[in-house]
Amino acid sequence: MPQKSAGERELQAISGKLEELMQTVLQQFVGLKRGLDGADFVLLKSIVAGDEKVDAIELDLDDLSMLFVANRAPMGQSLRFMFGAIDVAAALERIGDCIEYVARHAIDTKELRTECADGWHLLQDMTTKAFSVYERAMTSVSNRDPKIAKTVPAMDDLVDALQDQAYKLVIDRVRKGQLDVEMGIHLILMANKLESIADIACHIAQMVVYIVEDERIRHQHGVPSQNL
Repeated sequence: MPQKSAGERELQAISGKLEELMQTVLQQFVGLKRGLDGADFVLLKSIVAGDEKVDAIELDLDDLSMLFVANRAPMGQSLRFMFGAIDVAAALERIGDCIEYVARHAIDTKELRTECADGWHLLQDMTTKAFSVYERAMTSVSNRDPKIAKTVPAMDDLVDALQDQAYKLVIDRVRKGQLDVEMGIHLILMANKLESIADIACHIAQMVVYIVEDERIRHQHGVPSQNL
């Protein structure tokens, strides 16, 4: 087997760091789901603390990528991969921030679970569906599979619909005097962050298509929705 060049080893190191970042964010997301499903506020606190690890890995990956670009002057697909890796890493760090935000606000408004059970269930459902969008996008990254990536945007519509439900529920309950305004605002803010996660995951999937096929699918409609 021929020995890998220094450039190939550096690319492999960057890919490995990107996979580490994806898995770390995945663990944070799994913790958020379990924390909300089981009302486990101790677990949710660990999610808040774990966001620092996500930030540190993203910075490491950014340093490796910029150094490779400066030293190797990549072209073609290698160049697209490098800029894509930097972009995806930044997007993953934003998803990590959103996960931390939801966990922190769920802790601060734990009474929501009993005072507005429908709202809490909506958050659980949104988290589950946003997690599915994230998983699909990460599969497309790991496999560099544009076909899978192109199915991600349609999944985001399900999260958008739940966000609309959260808005309507809060407005209805507040008007009827059944929900404290501040608690309703927290619910809407958490729903917004979960919708943002799905949006960012769509952006990541679109970047996969660009890296592999040199095709931009941002702002396109009618993207295939098979195998959802």
